[in-house]
Amino acid sequence: MGTRRAARELALQALYQLDVAGEGDPAVPLFWSHLDAERAEAERESARAARGESRAGVHPGASEERRARSARALDGPPGGEVEVFARELVDGVAAHRERIDALIAASAEHWRLPRLSRVDLSLLRLATFELLARADIPASVTIDEAIEIARRFGSEDSPAFVNGVLDHIAEVLGVKEKPQSPE
Repeated sequence: MGTRRAARELALQALYQLDVAGEGDPAVPLFWSHLDAERAEAERESARAARGESRAGVHPGASEERRARSARALDGPPGGEVEVFARELVDGVAAHRERIDALIAASAEHWRLPRLSRVDLSLLRLATFELLARADIPASVTIDEAIEIARRFGSEDSPAFVNGVLDHIAEVLGVKEKPQSPE
């Protein structure tokens, strides 16, 4: 899994938590601190493994699998690329939430935001922020990534729904790439 995909998935989880818990709830800081704790535990286990030690009562294979999972989820040290990009996405959605929600509401025909799945809504917010604020990332990449994440975390209908809404938002924002005509 790429660094940005991992960051988007972390951001989706944080945004989902914000949506469920509500603004001002300590859940998101707790989410980030949990990641820091998981990273620290993975580092301790790596150091033990390098010394040839294992935790008492823990099967060595279980420790290895846990280290691998933590490394995939966090991809590096605190403040690494994954965490920095994930936090940028979460903070950006929070800062531009009104505009983002207005774009989603206008593009999700016949759907009011409260009726949307919380996973789909969180993913749409994340990708819409990216379309708004990250001109360095092509719209097609943002949309493709959102579709793949929707396949993993959403319902059976999520990928098509997310694709349609984001395609419309990209068009409205004028960031949708024009298909190249054969010459």
